Amino acid sequence: MVEVNPSSGILEITHRLYAHDLEHALDLGPIGAGYFETPEGREAIRLYSLRQFQIGDEKGRPLPLTFIGAELSGDLLYVYFEAGRYRGKRLTLDSNLLQDFTAAQVNQINVRRNGKTVSARFAVGTPAQILALP
Repeated sequence: MVEVNPSSGILEITHRLYAHDLEHALDLGPIGAGYFETPEGREAIRLYSLRQFQIGDEKGRPLPLTFIGAELSGDLLYVYFEAGRYRGKRLTLDSNLLQDFTAAQVNQINVRRNGKTVSARFAVGTPAQILALP
């Protein structure tokens, strides 16, 4: 999910991943989801997410991402980033999260602004897509 914060204009990014799948993608073995709540685990999440997810302006120039944190909720891991204020009309998105674990993984990114949502889906090999902000 990429959401434009209505009061600040900051792009807020939330990834929702199954912790067990991320354990496999990071080749951690049966380490347990609690690992993701440690400083080392959070750094692994940050690096993996930055490697597998890209966001850019309408010309594809990368927007710098700031890792906000991650939290475990049951089987799900929520990972939070911010990309700062963005005033453009389009975003370039690419998501390969967990596709290194399973080629069947299809990621959907929803982009939301002012209560309106547009979406893009990414299967293995899908190139980056440009979405008009709603």
